[in-house]
Amino acid sequence: MSDKDKQLEPIVEVIDLCKSFGKKKVLDHVSFKVYKNEILLIIGLSGTGKSTLLKIICGLEEPDSGKVILKTDNLGMVFQGAALFDSMTIFENVAFPLINTIKKGNGVDLKSKVLEKLRLVGLSGIENLRPDELSGGMKKRVGFARAIINDPEIILYDEPTSGLDPIVSTVIVNYILKLQQELKASSILVTHNLELVQKVSSRVILLYDSKIAWEGTSDDLFKTDNPFAKQFRSGNKEGPMTVIKE
Repeated sequence: MSDKDKQLEPIVEVIDLCKSFGKKKVLDHVSFKVYKNEILLIIGLSGTGKSTLLKIICGLEEPDSGKVILKTDNLGMVFQGAALFDSMTIFENVAFPLINTIKKGNGVDLKSKVLEKLRLVGLSGIENLRPDELSGGMKKRVGFARAIINDPEIILYDEPTSGLDPIVSTVIVNYILKLQQELKASSILVTHNLELVQKVSSRVILLYDSKIAWEGTSDDLFKTDNPFAKQFRSGNKEGPMTVIKE
């Protein structure tokens, strides 16, 4: 297989996924592929199943039907709220995914690895602090460092700029792009932030009412006459999409 063929080989295949919570259907026969060294953006209104989709891909949720095929089990996930352990230092938080590896005696140079990942996200020198001593943006970046501690081939991001001011959001977006370039990983990024969509030029999937309502590129999103895409980018109440109640 040539290098070009390998580049076109999907590293994630989502096939006919369905998921409900009680009577509420959040995913209804959703299918797509993610290719090597690609960023796929998943957008949509709140409550459309975006975060549930990520949880199924990384194994935190089971689908009712359908399946996810991963060409690697080396995944990292950046949670919406950073999900740091307040009782641990930053060093311990970042090192946490490696605990089982160390227990098995695999000879990991833990200190060097943690400090390198903190350096990569611009946080050298904070390893002995605790999460409550950090700003929201710094906590997000610590979450990045923890997600990439195993040099993942796939990185999942759940609303990485949620709750951050525009300046810090720009910093976070720049780190997402930097990690993409340095790690050559494939990424799936859930967001409803239009500025992020503009800055991260990539393929985009728009979820609505548990289905894929539109699919195209970031550039297409701002040009297409598709009514779902037009309403999402304009923020207009008038259109085919209505606010989904949780």
